[in-house]
Amino acid sequence: MSKTEKHHALITGASQGIGRALAEECGKRGIHTVLTALADSGLKEVAAALSSRYGTENLYRETDLLLPESPLGLLGWIRERGLSIRMLINNAGTSYFSTFDLSSMSENERVIELNITALTRMCLLFLPELKNHEKSYLLNVASLAGFFPLPCKAVYAASKAYVLNFTRALRRELKGSSVSISALCPGGVYTNEATRQVIRSQGFFGSQSSHPPEYVARIAMMELLRGRAVIVPGWLNRLFRFLTTTVPTPLLIPFLYHRYYDGTYFHARAAETAAES
Repeated sequence: MSKTEKHHALITGASQGIGRALAEECGKRGIHTVLTALADSGLKEVAAALSSRYGTENLYRETDLLLPESPLGLLGWIRERGLSIRMLINNAGTSYFSTFDLSSMSENERVIELNITALTRMCLLFLPELKNHEKSYLLNVASLAGFFPLPCKAVYAASKAYVLNFTRALRRELKGSSVSISALCPGGVYTNEATRQVIRSQGFFGSQSSHPPEYVARIAMMELLRGRAVIVPGWLNRLFRFLTTTVPTPLLIPFLYHRYYDGTYFHARAAETAAES
């Protein structure tokens, strides 16, 4: 994408983590952005910092994509301002860390509604805009978990499997069009202290398969612009992906379970659940 051409990338979940890092990568390439995230998440400050650092136009709109009307409202807001969206990055997502029986219905509904339903709405609403351009890009943020049936993150992994396979199918449907579609499948990402604790508890495999958001974003943007279908940052994560095609699932699941299961954590959560009932 040319640095001299005025275009905008729309990034959801842009106030922190991978979303914020992807906004930085856009700034480095002279790509103007429209950033969206929850209210009071620091979005205004992120947009201002990007504009100051890179001299790009970085607009923002605080939006809760869990609300069914939010994607359509966001599209209307963009059209009112006459903005041209040539890159859509569906990064917003959520998760929780628990065995399924200790989870709540609200936790599972949030994962399904944000990771699956909101992302699907965004793709359907913005694809006509993307197709209007000579060249455009769509990046859906899935996860390495999307390749596995993942104990202790069962609903999250299933939601990311949807994102991965939905993106692959959409890419084939739009082959030959102006839209280049990719799925990003990172492993662990160092986004906050809670995530760091989980990664540390996984020992060697956790540390080697996890990366800072800046690294993930750099690889993601580079491969998105190259047109790669599935982007997996990190050598160990690419090995894990390969193992899904060679190791029988009955052997793979026990390994994944022992990697993610933290007895102390789940004991504490079980006690909380019992106290609330």
